[in-house]
Amino acid sequence: MADGTDRQGRQEKPRQFFFDVNEMTGRTNVEIMGDSEEAEKYFDLFGRDLVTKAILQSPALSVFHESAKPGERVKPHRHGTHQMNYVLSGELIFGRRRVGPGMGFFTPDMLYSWRAGEEGAEWLEIHAGQPGIFVEQRDL
Repeated sequence: MADGTDRQGRQEKPRQFFFDVNEMTGRTNVEIMGDSEEAEKYFDLFGRDLVTKAILQSPALSVFHESAKPGERVKPHRHGTHQMNYVLSGELIFGRRRVGPGMGFFTPDMLYSWRAGEEGAEWLEIHAGQPGIFVEQRDL
């Protein structure tokens, strides 16, 4: 399975695989988290419409294909991992820094936020491990 476990929840050994993101089903934050009262705090942080396709989720590495509509934004957060985003199309704007196709952003588990440019954005999000969601700055 994409999360690195078998049907009984046991850790699988990594194996080679091929993928085509065009054939993968994307899920919005509402589809991932549901539309519960508990999920509302995450919608405030990440919005409702960000689309995620999980390519790989394992204890050592997680890779997601993400897409955002024009002007969509996320508030400051971090994931508890080293993280790299690589923009495929459109633009992500981190403060005054614009990151377009062929460009990327790395964070060693520090708070960050972004908004999508006028065309929206599509990117790969790569984590060293399984990402969590944190809104406080980690101790340096």
